Parts: sequence; structure tokens; C-alpha cells
Amino acid sequence: MASWGDIADELKPRPEDRSEAAALLDACQAGLPLARTQSSLLRLSDAAVACLYASLEDIRPARSAAADAKNPSWMAASDFCYLNVRATQHDGRPGTFLQAAKILPAMAADAIHLAPFHPVHFELVRAPESQALIDPELADSALTAAGLGPAAQLKALVSACKLLGKAVGFELLPYLAQFGRDVLERPELFHWIHLDDERAGLLCDDQLKPYGKPERLANADAVRRLSLSALSDYGVATLLPQPKDRDAEKAAKDKAYYATIHRCIDNGLWPVLMNPWNGVGRPGFLRYDRPGDFPVFAYRDLDGSDVSAEASGVIVPYAFFDGLPPSHAGQTDQTYGLPGRNEQAIRYYTHLFERWRDDYGFDFVRYTGVDHSLDSCADDSGCVPLSDRPTPEILAEAMKASRQGVPGVGALAERAGRDPLDYASLGFDLLSGSESLRRIDAPLLRESFLLYDRLVGQTGETARRWSVCFSVDTHDAGAPHGWGTPLAAVLGRERMRLRHAVARFLSVGPVRRPLYETMGFQDLSTGLYEADVSARGLAWNDDAEFSAGYAAIERLYRRLRPFLDSAAIAERHVEPAWAWWTIKDRAQSRVVVVACSLETADGHAPGDIKVALDRQAGCFEGRTYHLPDDSGAPVIAEGSLTLSLGYLDCHVVDLSPSLF
Repeated sequence: MASWGDIADELKPRPEDRSEAAALLDACQAGLPLARTQSSLLRLSDAAVACLYASLEDIRPARSAAADAKNPSWMAASDFCYLNVRATQHDGRPGTFLQAAKILPAMAADAIHLAPFHPVHFELVRAPESQALIDPELADSALTAAGLGPAAQLKALVSACKLLGKAVGFELLPYLAQFGRDVLERPELFHWIHLDDERAGLLCDDQLKPYGKPERLANADAVRRLSLSALSDYGVATLLPQPKDRDAEKAAKDKAYYATIHRCIDNGLWPVLMNPWNGVGRPGFLRYDRPGDFPVFAYRDLDGSDVSAEASGVIVPYAFFDGLPPSHAGQTDQTYGLPGRNEQAIRYYTHLFERWRDDYGFDFVRYTGVDHSLDSCADDSGCVPLSDRPTPEILAEAMKASRQGVPGVGALAERAGRDPLDYASLGFDLLSGSESLRRIDAPLLRESFLLYDRLVGQTGETARRWSVCFSVDTHDAGAPHGWGTPLAAVLGRERMRLRHAVARFLSVGPVRRPLYETMGFQDLSTGLYEADVSARGLAWNDDAEFSAGYAAIERLYRRLRPFLDSAAIAERHVEPAWAWWTIKDRAQSRVVVVACSLETADGHAPGDIKVALDRQAGCFEGRTYHLPDDSGAPVIAEGSLTLSLGYLDCHVVDLSPSLF
């Protein structure tokens, strides 16, 4: 594997690059995150960042907390950041693995959730041609020309994360782009329709039962014959590019690939699209759109209502089951027998991560498309699906496979913090939180304390450690079904600061809720959702003031963390405009008070509030921190503590009983 030293040698650093790298190394050694903005770090020369990681290679191993873990409990002790390599475009430079490595030191998180990095269709990050491929567009062209191709550069990014003590996560999708390379290379893993010559109906024995095993295999054979014909015409053995391919062979594979797509369409063979989250069965063939030259599918929910507005129209799910009914109104479960497992598709999906784990060093899996898995089954055991998504049984198999021989591999579920116990019982270590779609207001605080108490109730000496993330922001918060615009643009600097502060200091004890943030949050850069659905980078904001405050909150949190990890939330009080809570350890020898102003319609400052303290402990003394300030001011309190809250303020007060 190429080292960062090899990369630095290829980039031929100048004296000023080495000087910049030395300054960065000193800053990293002093503790992450750096107070520099992610935007400013993207302006570093490639050689300077390569020299930084080459220097780190000389002084420490590339290892994360997950490296030798005997179980995934490290997940609940970590914090997470979403990183889309493509979104690191900056000043006319494309987003690459090398660019992505530049911004890592400004991230507080010690676990990186890497967005899919595969070749895609329609510029959609989650419409990959194959999850076995690395998109060559994400590789630096100069390094590729020097023989350090996409695989070497991805390994370098993973190594950079681990040199900074950060674990790395792979996003596992239960679907691919409609005519993705894997869909054509392995057609038996998917359901297809085969239209008659008039495009009026399907070539199958029973138009109402087109998704059985015989139909799947017959259609897969038809696709395979077309694919083999195209491969023969262009003199290649596979549609999948390989690192060793020369340019001429890559071009021939591309020609064979697109020829296969056209031949499938000409012969009426189409992969069956994915249902929306509330769809039931498999989408049923409705009609053929002759002007557009594509089939139109019907999408129905349990009540038979049309839910086509929720469908993506460009991705196809793995055919985990045969025999699901098409989504036409008026059909009943009695029309069909129980669906049968497609073991080929299930095995492919459940074992797909192992290659990325073993060859590249990924530490955890983020399971996408599982947020409705538990409520999409016809049985309590999770074996009989209502739709075309992985069932609980399949997810449990995937997690078991991911940990085979590597017991510390973690599992993060795409689920907005609901049903935590049910997901934990499947083997998930973390759930996504729902806070990215919420304001920091009184209802959210009350629900957070209820969730905290529920998590506390699941702990014990033999209990497996799991939790729910506190999502400050997520990659899709700006989607039309979310806020409709980037979260930072909606809320502004003060509200985003409050989100960060509350996320940090609601997280205590053995049931701490990991912070989940996104690239760009540190300096209020926006456009992450747009970068996921189009070939563009973030709108890099370079907000140095917010970035400095972000780093200050992190410094304070890290100083307090040893106490916070050994303590628990004790008293709490929530009013419409403000809230406070106390954090105490078992010895009751120290108390941390957190008080914050909450978002309200009128936007008024709460003013002075009083926090009750333990009168038996007598007088307390310590320091009070008005975030994002982390230097604090001396404070003395007896019986109670009075704090003055401006609108959207957050105060953290660290107190110990006075000895005098």
C-alpha cells in the first residue's frame, strides 16, 4: 500500500509546503479540532497536507479506537461526522480523496461516516453503478498518472483518518442505479420485467404474478445473453473496470456497458424500480410511456392509495425475496403465498462490506434504507416482508457477517431515533437522531430527557452498550422533505451554536448520545444536500468566528469529559423559554450545571434564572462558562445558582464544594 510518504514524494513539496505541514503537525499534536476553518484548510497545497500525514506516519500508527476492540461499544463513546468526498470541491478544484484529507483536522468527530464513493448515475451519490467500485473521478489525476490510482488514494484517506485517531464507516445501500453495472453483471440479484413486442404487457405466464423465482431467473438469463453478446463484441470479459485495466480496455468496457443497456431496452427488459418508504409489494407494471420510451410502474401503500409521488424512479433494490405481489389496488395477501428468500441476493448484500473492511480498513457500517424495516414486515419475527427492503432478519445476518473475525465492527442504523430498543435488539449499536429536523425548544428538551431516562433503564452490568445519536445536522436535512434549504441558512449562527452546545452537554455517562455532525458545520458551510444530488461542492462559508467558537466548545467538552463520562444527569427543569439540568457523579463531590435559553416564537431573553443546588453540600465554588467562551469566570454559590440568560445563550458551570 502506498504511504503518505510516497504521495508526498510524488507531489514534490517545496520548503514552504514542509513549513506549513510542520505548523499543522504542531497544532494537531496540541489536540483536535484545529481552530482553522475547513474552508481555509482546503486552500492548503496538496504537498503540504501529504507532508502532514507523512510526518504523522513517522510518529504514530494509523489506528482508531475500533482497531483492537472486542466489541462495538466504542461506537457509543465516539462522535460522528458525515464526509462526502465529492463535496470537497473548492476554488475550481474537484472533490478528491486528497482534498477530503485536508479538512479532517478541523473535525471534532472521532468517527467519519464516508458517503458512497462509487461511480454514480444522474450525479446522485446514492445511485451507484456498483458498490464494488471506486469512482475514478474522486482520485487526484496527478497521483493516478503516477501510478497511485483510486484504490491507493482511498486507502490513503482511510489512513489519514486513523492517523488522527478517527474510525471510518462504509455506507451500505440495499439498492443500485437502475441500469448499474452490477445490475447487468449480476441480473439474478434483481427483479426484471420483460415486455412484449407491443410494450402492452409482460412476457410471463401470469400477469398478476410476475415476480416469482422462475420469472426472475428467466429474465436474468435473457439479460445475461445480451450482456455476453456485448462483451464479446468489444473483446472484454466483464463490465466492471479493474485497477489494472489500460485505457483501451476501460473504453471497451464502457462501450460494452452502454451497449448492454441499449440492448436491454430494445428487447423490453427493465429492472424493477424501488418502492417508496410506504409502498407495499413490488412496483407493478402499469403502462409504457412511448414518447419517453420507459415503463411506468404503479406504487401503492397498504390502503391501496397511490404513493408514486414518493418514488425515486432511478434506483432498483436487491431482490431479497421472490413472490411479492405487484403494487396494484384490489389485490390481497391471500392471492399470493409466502415470499421465498433469494439467497444469492441476500448473501451478496450481507457480505458486501467484508471486502471494504479487510482491504481498506473500514471500522463500521452505516445501514441506509433501513428506517422502515421493522414496520414493513407481515410477521413479528421480521422474516416476511411487505415490501422490497431488507428485513430485520437480513439486517441481523449482515451485521453478523460484518463482525466475522472482527468483533469490534460497529453498526449505525438510518433511523431517526425511534424504536431504539427494537433496533438495538437486532444488533445495531447506534441509531441516527431526529434533532436535525427539530429546533432546540422545550418539547425537544423534554423528549431528550425522556430518551435519556429510557437509555439509562437499559444499562446494567451485562447490558450491551448502544445509544442514539444527537444529530446536529445531517446530509439530507436540506432536502425538500426536510427543511428545504440548508440548516445553517435557516437557523443562523446563534441557533447552530446552541445546537452544538446542547448536543455536547446532554451527552453524559454510560448512555452518552454521540454527536453527529456534517462536513462544513464547523464553519457554517452549506449545500451538502445539493452536493449529494449533483456534481458540486459545498458553498464554503469560511466563518472564522463560528469555527473558533466550535473549537472552544470542543476544548471545554474535552476537559470536562472524564467527569461527564463517569456522571449522570440528576435534576432537570424545562420551561417554555429556558431549561437547566445538573450532572453529578456518584460521590456527589462535583456538579456541572448546564442552563440554556430555548428557541421561542417571541425570541425574548429569559433573563435571570435560579438553579437549585444541594443545600446540604454547603457552599460551592468553580467556574462559569458562557459558551462559546472556554476560559470562564470564577463563581461562588450556596443553595442556588443565579444565571442571566440572553436569547439562545448557553452556560456551563463547573462546581465543587468549597473547603472554606
